[in-house]
Amino acid sequence: MKWKTIVRAFKNVWAGLTKPPEGRVVDYDPRVDSYRDTFTKGLTFARLDTILRNGDDGDITEALQLFEEIERCDLKVSGAAGTRRRALTRLEWEIVSAADKQPDRVDKNLADEAAAHVRERLDEIENFKTGLRELARAIGPNLGVAELVWERGGLIDIVPIRTWRLCMKPSESLDIRVKTAEEQSYGIPALSPKFVVYMPESMSGSPIDRSLSRAQAITWLFKKLAVSDLGAFCELFGMPVRVGKYEKSASDSEKRALKNMLENIGSRAWAMISSSVTMEFIESSQRGTAPFEAFINWLDREIGTAWLGGNLISNTTGGTGTYAAAKVQDEVRGDILDADIEAEADMVRRQILTPMVSFAFPGRDVPVPYFERSQPEDSTQVAMNISAWQKVGLPVGLEWARQKSGIPKPEDGEKILEAPDAFAEGITEGVSWDSEGATASPQPQGGADEVSLNELTLGIDRITKAGDPELAEQMKRRLEEMLARM
Repeated sequence: MKWKTIVRAFKNVWAGLTKPPEGRVVDYDPRVDSYRDTFTKGLTFARLDTILRNGDDGDITEALQLFEEIERCDLKVSGAAGTRRRALTRLEWEIVSAADKQPDRVDKNLADEAAAHVRERLDEIENFKTGLRELARAIGPNLGVAELVWERGGLIDIVPIRTWRLCMKPSESLDIRVKTAEEQSYGIPALSPKFVVYMPESMSGSPIDRSLSRAQAITWLFKKLAVSDLGAFCELFGMPVRVGKYEKSASDSEKRALKNMLENIGSRAWAMISSSVTMEFIESSQRGTAPFEAFINWLDREIGTAWLGGNLISNTTGGTGTYAAAKVQDEVRGDILDADIEAEADMVRRQILTPMVSFAFPGRDVPVPYFERSQPEDSTQVAMNISAWQKVGLPVGLEWARQKSGIPKPEDGEKILEAPDAFAEGITEGVSWDSEGATASPQPQGGADEVSLNELTLGIDRITKAGDPELAEQMKRRLEEMLARM
C-alpha cells in the first residue's frame, strides 16, 4: 500500500507544478475555417462507401463533415437528433459534493470545499451551458471536442471545436487531433487538460465505427435518391402526354417544327401547326400512392427509431391506441436518456471537474465532485408509487410526499380546492376499474370525498393504458387536489 500512496502523492505534486496552457490554442483562421467541401451533392453509394471505410481506418474528417451536412439538409434527421439531444440538455445540472456520494470514504469538509469552488467557477462561465449543448452534438457521430480556456490555473471558458478541424493519425496513436493554423495536416493531440474529447459510446479505434450517424448515412442516401425519383414523378404525374402526328408526306422542316412545338407548348400554352399535322393530349389515369412515397415514409420511421428508440414518438397517425403505444415507446426513450445522462456526467467529471480541482488544490488529495442532471418528477407516477408503497405497509412521510409531488402545504386560512359534484361524477360515472383493467360498466359512486386515493391512482394507470389521455388528465388533477388536502 505504501507504493500506491507514494504514486498518488507524486501525481498530486506533479499536478500542482503543471499548469495548463493559458489562452486559446484554436482560434478562427481563414486558412482552416473559410473553405469546406460539400459531400451530399451528387453522393453515390461508391463515394459513401469510400468515406465510411476511410473513417473506420482513422481518416474521420470527411465522415464527420458528411454527418453534419446530412443533419443540416434533412428535416427528419435534424428533428430526431434535436429531440434526442434536447432531452438531455434541457435538464438542469448541479454539482454534488463527493461527500454526499461517498460519506464514509472521503473528507466531508474537503469534498464540500471542492464542490463549492467548482460551482462558483462554473457559474461565472457564461458559455458553459452552450459548451455542453455543443458537446451533446457528439450523440450521433460519437465524437465532440471542446477547448478549455484557462487563466492563472482557473477555467474561464469552454469553446467547441468544429468538425472540419478534427482528425486522427493512426500511424502514431489513436488520439483525436485538432488542426491548427500551424499544424493544418494532422493537427495537435486533443489531450487533457486543454481539450475535452467526448465519445458517448466508448470504443477502441475510430470513434465513428458503429456510430449512429454512420448507420444513418446509408439509410439517408436511400432516402435522398427516393426523394429525387419522387420529385421527377411529381413533375410528370397528371401532366397530359402531348402526341403529335404528321403525314407521311411531311417534310423534315415540318417535323422539326412539330418537335419544337411539342417541347414549348407546356410553357407557352399555344401552338401553330400545319393542317397536315394532328396533335393529341393523352390524360394520365394512374391513381394511388407512388412507391417512392411509401419507401420514404418507411425510411423516416427507421431514422426515428434509431435516434429515439421508437418511431411513434415522432410519427403518430392519430389512430386508435396510438397514444398508449407512444407512451410505451417513450419509456424506451427514457432508457436512452438515462444512458446519455450517465455518459455526459462521466465525461464532465473526468475531463472538466478533475483538472479544475487539481489546479485549485495543488498537492492535495481532494475528492472530485460529481456532475448530475436532475429529471423532473412525474407527479402521477409519484402518487402511484406512494399508493403502492402504502399497500405493502411501507410508511411514507407526508412532507417527503409533498416534496416529491411538488405540491406545497396549504397555508393557514388558505382556501382548499374542492372538486364539484359534477366533476366527481364526470370522472367516475360510466367507468369502473379493478385488478383486471378499466371497463365501461357503471359503478355507483358516492360524493367526491368517497373516491379513494388507491382508486384514483389505479384508474389513472388503467385509463392511460386504455388510450384515453383526457380522462386520465382529469383524474390526475383530482388526485393532486386530494393530496393538497392531506
